[in-house]
Amino acid sequence: MPRIEITRRFDWDTFVRRYWNKRPVLYKGTSASPFESADVFDAAAGATRSYLKQSYSTDSRSNLQFTIDREQQLFLEPWLPRASDGSLESYEARVLGRLGSRKYALIIASLYSSGFGLWSKERAFFSELWRRVGMPLSGAITTLFHGNYEHSPVGVHLDRFTTFLFALKGRKRMRFWPKKPWSAPVSTVLDYAPYLKESFVAEVEPGDILYWPSSYYHVGESAGEEVATSVNVGIPRTEHPTVYYVDDLLRGTIDELSLSEQEWRNTRLAKVSASPLARGVLTRAGPLSPELPRALREAVDAFRDVSRPRETRRHIQAIWLKRLTAGGFEPVPPPLHGRRLEDEDRIRVDPRFPILFEQVDARHWICSGNGHALLEAGSAKAVARLFETLNSGHEVRVGELLRPFRARVRGMTRDDMRAVLERLQGFRALIRLGRGAAR
Repeated sequence: MPRIEITRRFDWDTFVRRYWNKRPVLYKGTSASPFESADVFDAAAGATRSYLKQSYSTDSRSNLQFTIDREQQLFLEPWLPRASDGSLESYEARVLGRLGSRKYALIIASLYSSGFGLWSKERAFFSELWRRVGMPLSGAITTLFHGNYEHSPVGVHLDRFTTFLFALKGRKRMRFWPKKPWSAPVSTVLDYAPYLKESFVAEVEPGDILYWPSSYYHVGESAGEEVATSVNVGIPRTEHPTVYYVDDLLRGTIDELSLSEQEWRNTRLAKVSASPLARGVLTRAGPLSPELPRALREAVDAFRDVSRPRETRRHIQAIWLKRLTAGGFEPVPPPLHGRRLEDEDRIRVDPRFPILFEQVDARHWICSGNGHALLEAGSAKAVARLFETLNSGHEVRVGELLRPFRARVRGMTRDDMRAVLERLQGFRALIRLGRGAAR
């Protein structure tokens, strides 16, 4: 009977050598976890805000699930964490006050995309793993599991992800099978009592980190009546269809941050307005008209606009830079509106996560920070020196940084470059420290 290996010292070199894609391991009582309850709650409340904004749109996809006694809830709003709860503990008290003895599970996928604090700490933590094994091209996933449910709603299953579980609150049990315990042609099993003898378990408590490879069947269980909270990070290992790469390219093609603002406004893709349900799609006789409906014509013309070789090359460069600066966790949190930067403001960049810069052609360049990108026109040489100064990590005054741009530099003015810095501040790739002389 296999057993979980337990250790108390977490370090990446030993982890990669002994456990990475080999066998599960439980780190007990380590302080290495990047997740804190406040950041997790902030991201969960942000996911609720995003869900409520899209609930009236035509996009029915959701990153949130809520079950009561194993039953999926259709109307989620009453059961979701919101900013007014103030904390995960207060959210838990509100839900338990309504449910009484009934059990619940809250599951939020892509958790990092709704909370910058959580995303930035997670990226920093896993950057050490990427240095040793390489960054996953399609990005990792992050899922919040919270509740007093009996076991994971999906039951025993196999993921295409090698997984880290970070325990925040309560006790949880993970049960594992080195190979599929059943012979029936099904991918998951809810009633797995007949297979318990072939399994082994790991019990996690707050502060623990549990890892298991993608080859292990598993299920999460409650280890008591109390509510448990954990964050799982899955790193893809298998079943990465080619269609994902095509989707990446198309999403990058229609991402306005891959183009300058003026270029985006000038593409027909930004101006598509017709509805595919518009009148006139069908002829009076019933069959489709030999001419494409207006909405499809506009879409084809729009994609033709942005798929010319030069534009496609720019998009691919922007997608790649965004992927690198996202650090393996996409989609990244949305940008803020950058504040006005005055000449006396002091700014700096975290040298661990520099702003990446590439020249596109003789007249254009791209920069990227925190998973966002800008395409601009102007002198790449002067801009390269500016980013080299910023990426050193030293404080610098905005006025000093913009000194080379007092006169128009190959199409780039001082105001143009200030606007770029303000956009990077909105990406949170550039930190404003205050005003006065740089230290």
